[in-house]
Order: sequence, then structure tokens, then C-alpha cells
Amino acid sequence: MTIGAILAVVCALTLSWSAEALSYHDRRHCRTDGCVTQAGCVPRYSQYSTAIYCPQRCVIERCRSVENEPQPRVCHRITSVATGQTLAALDSYDRRGDQRYASLVNPHSGERDRWNLIVGPGNYYYIQNSDTREYLRAAENNYLYLVASRPTDESFLFKPDLVQGSWWCVLLQSVCYRGFIFAEQYNGGSRGFAMMTRDLDRCYRESLWSISSVNC
Repeated sequence: MTIGAILAVVCALTLSWSAEALSYHDRRHCRTDGCVTQAGCVPRYSQYSTAIYCPQRCVIERCRSVENEPQPRVCHRITSVATGQTLAALDSYDRRGDQRYASLVNPHSGERDRWNLIVGPGNYYYIQNSDTREYLRAAENNYLYLVASRPTDESFLFKPDLVQGSWWCVLLQSVCYRGFIFAEQYNGGSRGFAMMTRDLDRCYRESLWSISSVNC
């Protein structure tokens, strides 16, 4: 073995030992002895009583890994570009049956207007309400209903068409019925529902949606 090779091995071993020693040093200083009290695990000498009498010891972790920090779950808010109202799961029922319509509410009303966009077959999306866990389902009568059961067919799937490549302006098309979700308003705009249309020439602006990320 040449002198250069020997030096390389020695340097590698030295660096490895240094890294392990540093890692051990860091881990050692992240922990401290504690005593179990009614207030939980407290530092060993933080109180007179624990300094004198410590029947049950514990370990206090002073260093928290970023990987262990709980990450906020991301949901989405689906807002009509035309009306500014958001898609929500309200208790609006179809009189002809026991199905609930997909409704529109004023922004920041807190009316169950957060959604999960779940990738499904063909890279299309299931749209699930984050609060009620119901899925959006297109119907043959051009209504959109909220269904508690798991998706079973293409009537639950929607294809996003990003206008100019942005989620801030999206067309949402039913994979099954080929209609586009649009905002339909009633009573002078105080109430609204999400329905479907194939006539984009007439309802193009009402069919545009802005999808933004929010914490669940």
C-alpha cells in the first residue's frame, strides 16, 4: 500500500470518528436527567425536593427534531371566480330525494368549505369534503350531490383544466357526463349551488374556479 493510500485511510477513519464523536456529543447535550413529579418530568436539581429525594428518574429531551414536528394537513378551498363564493357542504336537500346539493357560501364563513383533492384513475380527481368526508358526485340531471359512500364509478371523478397553467383559474369537468361545474345563484345571489353545464359560451365565467391551499 502506498503512503498516499495509507494517509487517505487514516484521514477517513479520523473524519468518521470525529463525526461520530460530534454526533454523540450533540445527543448527550440534548438529554438531561429528571425526576418524575406531579408536575411531570422536571430537571433533577430544579427543585429542593427533587435534589434530595428522587424515587423515579426520567429523561428530558431538550432537542426536538424538525422531522418529528407535526405538519399541518393541507386542504383546498374552491372559490367561484364569478361570484367569490366557495363550494361547501351545507344541509341543502333535494326535495325529490334524500340527497344533499353542493352549495355555495360566502368566503370565510366557516361553513364546511374545505376540500381534499384526491388523485384517482387517469390522474383525475375525487373531491372530498374535509369536514363531512362526503364525496362530490355528478348526476345526469346536471346537479352535484354529496355522497357519504366511497366512490364507485366515474361520476365521482373530475378533470381539472388549468387556464393558462394555473390553479388560480380552473375549469372542473365531470369525467362521466362531460359537463363543467358552474356557479348558479338564486334569490339575488344570497344563495347558490354548484351545477353542471356544457355551454361554456354562455357560462364560461361562471365555470371558472380558483383553488387555493388552506390548513385543515
